[in-house]
Amino acid sequence: MRSCDKCGSKLPENSQRCPLCDSMTENEREVYRTSSKIIFAAVFAITVLHALFYIFNCSYEIMRMITVGETYRPPSVFIEFTHNKLFLNIITVIIMYGLLPAAFMSYNLIILARDRSKFLLFFPICGIAAEAAQLAQQCSNYDLAIQEKMSYLYAIIAMDVFSALLITAFFAVMIRFIIRGYSISQSRWLIVAGFVFVFTRILIKFTLYDDNGIAPNFSELKGYLLFSATLLNVKKRLITSKTL
Repeated sequence: MRSCDKCGSKLPENSQRCPLCDSMTENEREVYRTSSKIIFAAVFAITVLHALFYIFNCSYEIMRMITVGETYRPPSVFIEFTHNKLFLNIITVIIMYGLLPAAFMSYNLIILARDRSKFLLFFPICGIAAEAAQLAQQCSNYDLAIQEKMSYLYAIIAMDVFSALLITAFFAVMIRFIIRGYSISQSRWLIVAGFVFVFTRILIKFTLYDDNGIAPNFSELKGYLLFSATLLNVKKRLITSKTL
């Protein structure tokens, strides 16, 4: 009869875990290590493709800004009128559609190359900066809507601000994870938060706004929240599998 290599207890036939200490058998450890590598490779590949989508979208936005000049409006604008300043548009495009996608791609490469790295902080910090830039770009719209008492726009303004606060909180938690470490259970909750936020945003947009389908608006649905949290989780699983 086999014995547990951790506590020495006898293991029942075909048992994959010790009934006394609940540790894995060597066979189960190998399965866990292999599955961790496969899951990480799959999530990494999907996340890189997602990052490339944002980078492509960034080049498109920059070209559109150059073409239309002062009449340019970032795709995140919900309000139908605009009094945006050109310099704010430029800042928004550089941070939201340039720096953030670059940080997202760097995040993917760093998390692949190293087990733990404080350089991962670059992505959530850029995410917070992008939200601040987007809100600053929208402030003139908000101010005009409030001054002219366009009450039908108040819900849109509230959603914009609340959305930015949620994303900032998400990135703040991610910063804490990167600095102090985290468990797989904690990172799973981050994935849940990303799912809830991203798909709630999709539902609200398609319910309240006359959009032309998901493709033109996908870049503003904040999918990188979900992918970055998932990548954190599977990298943690991969690291844990090596220590079993």
